[in-house]
Amino acid sequence: MTAKKKSARLSATPPDYLQGIARDMWSAIVPVLNKQDLNVTQLDSSIVEAFCINYQSMREAYENVSENGQSKKAYKTTLSPVTGEIVATDFVGFKRNPATQILDSATSRLKQLGNELGLTPASRQELIQSAGNDGDENVAADLAKFFGKK
Repeated sequence: MTAKKKSARLSATPPDYLQGIARDMWSAIVPVLNKQDLNVTQLDSSIVEAFCINYQSMREAYENVSENGQSKKAYKTTLSPVTGEIVATDFVGFKRNPATQILDSATSRLKQLGNELGLTPASRQELIQSAGNDGDENVAADLAKFFGKK
């Protein structure tokens, strides 16, 4: 039997250009990924970066929707051609908050990227069970703790 060569793990330090929530997500998720035998390496860093960036986009979009609502009333204003004054303001319906589209898109991308990284509920459960079966209770506890708090 030959020894299995370990690939370069992801750096625990987030890339400099990641800021805010994306940087925090990198710091939270990379140690968990590096502890697992998922074969997530430096080659996969762009997937992890995209996950972190989309997580930040999702959170910011959600904050915007929470503050401003999913939609707002839209009005058409008619001006007098002579004086330029407002002569009528008519309700024309509701306009969707653009942040809802960002929220939808980021959530979909997170699901896709999470699948690629083994972060879906089904794959998480499988990892927790296999870690527990291999006798590495710390890894199982780390996974359960990390994903339980989100």
